[in-house]
Parts: sequence; structure tokens; C-alpha cells
Amino acid sequence: MKFGRAYCEQLEKNLSPYQARELYTDEDGDHYDEVLTFLCEDKNCRSALTPVGIYMTRKSKRALHFRTKDEHKNGCNFLELVDTDGKPRKPSLNEDDYKVSAFPSEFNLTPPKRKSNGGGSIVDSDDDAGSTGGGTAGSSGGARRKTSSKTRYLDLVVDCFLSGDDESKKGLFTIGAKTKPFQRFFKKVEYFGDEAGLIYYGIIDRLEFYPGIGIGIRFNKRVEVADSYHRIWVNVPLAKIDQSRRKKAFMAEITELKKAFDQKEEVLAFFVGAYPIKTAITLKEGDTFDIYQAELSSIDHLSLTFP
Repeated sequence: MKFGRAYCEQLEKNLSPYQARELYTDEDGDHYDEVLTFLCEDKNCRSALTPVGIYMTRKSKRALHFRTKDEHKNGCNFLELVDTDGKPRKPSLNEDDYKVSAFPSEFNLTPPKRKSNGGGSIVDSDDDAGSTGGGTAGSSGGARRKTSSKTRYLDLVVDCFLSGDDESKKGLFTIGAKTKPFQRFFKKVEYFGDEAGLIYYGIIDRLEFYPGIGIGIRFNKRVEVADSYHRIWVNVPLAKIDQSRRKKAFMAEITELKKAFDQKEEVLAFFVGAYPIKTAITLKEGDTFDIYQAELSSIDHLSLTFP
């Protein structure tokens, strides 16, 4: 059985996998680099759950989630798993078919600064719309619990796009002042000219480190403008990297990105909150050429998914 939320023994509260990942990567938090213990949400069960993908440097295209480790106790609200057609199925079947079923309705581009709770741990109670049951449907315990519909986690939004259920993708979603069906917020980066303010994505084929400036990531597809083809880059300024509480985790992921390039792997990059702007590049010889580049305002606005 698979879940989009779990009870954390150390914090004594329920967490989404994205909140758990943030705790693990937050260098200023009390639980940085600590593998937490996760249990079933049902207080009368509390069977052990295994985090899937949460502690991996390379985030795959499979959505982050929790999976049953120990058998659930009789009477557990989450014991019976059902398919999307309502038919019960055994927990041992389709162990890798987890789909995000509770989509957020808004992505927060400028979330407030995180505040510590009594123990110094940073967890936002109103920041994530986590799935509440196992698999693609709710538990046998009845109606799905209500959660906040706003999220700061781009990884969650990307997981919904890559592995969410099709019906939820028809629901409305908001980024900034723009609201439209969730699915229509995603645009292949070579077609960014169709509309501003979306989530742009594509396969990336080059990584550049600019000393004192930042990191540049190039997409493999070119954009066609006035019968000419131009490269598209997304830049992560050094200042934004240094300001982040997740700097070490981000740089570890970039190191894995370089390894992936060396191994000829296809890595998808998603970015939000920035728009590619035409920029003239001058070579040492004096020649110039145009590229389109987008500068991110936060490392949280970039999501990489590895094979």
C-alpha cells in the first residue's frame, strides 16, 4: 500500500513526503540529514512505513510517497486498498503504480519565510496538499480529509503532472495571477513564446558552471524565431544558491546531473517564475549570437527528474 502522507514519530505529526524531504535537506533545521521514522496515520495502527524517493539525491519520475513496510493492524482505516474503478485489490499488487490523487490548487511563487515551531523544526502546516490514502483512491475509512490547496513545492506539482491521475489534471490551478486547468500550465520549453507565466520543461543537454556568477543549464531543443533557431538556457544565480537553506542538497543534485550527462542519460528540467529573454552573446573574436535565457529567483523554482 502506498500513501501521500505519514505520521512522523520524531515530530509527532503528519507529514507529506515533500515536507519530509525539506526537513532532510534544510541545513538550518534540527532534522538536517536525519532519516526520520514514519508510521501509519491511524493512531490505532501506527505500522511502519518506508519513504520512497524522499532521501535520494536523484529524484526520479516516480512521485515521492510512503509505502507499507509492516502489516497494518486489523481495523486500520487504511487497510483496504481500492482501484480507481472501486474494486478492492491486494496491497501486494502494483507496488510501483503510485499516483498523486490530491492535487494542490495553487503554487506559491513567493512563500513566507519558514518559522520554527517549539522544537526548532520547520514544517508548514498549511503548505501542502498531500494524498491522504493509499494508491489512486481514498482508504476504506471513508471520505478524504481536507488539506491545504497551496504548495511551495515545485516537485509536488511536477509529480502531479508526471504521475497524477488524468481527472485531477482537469482541475483549476493558479500560479501568480494566472488560473487555468492544471494540465495547461505545462509547456515544452521550445514553445515558451506561446504564453508567459507557465511551467516550462524539456530535456537538458548541457551544464555550465560560471565562477562567481552561477549555473547555466541548456535545453536540447532550440526555439525558432523569425526563421532562425536559438538555444534556450535557464540560469541559477550564485547569490540565490548561497541564500538557500538547501544549498548542499541542490549542489549534490547538480553533481548528479553532471554524472547523468557523462552517462548520456536524459534528464528533464522544469522551471517556473522566469521567462526566457533574448540575449546577445559576444565572443572573444567579437562575433555575436543570440540565445534565450531565463534567470531563476529561487532554486526552489527548478525541478530535475532523472530516469
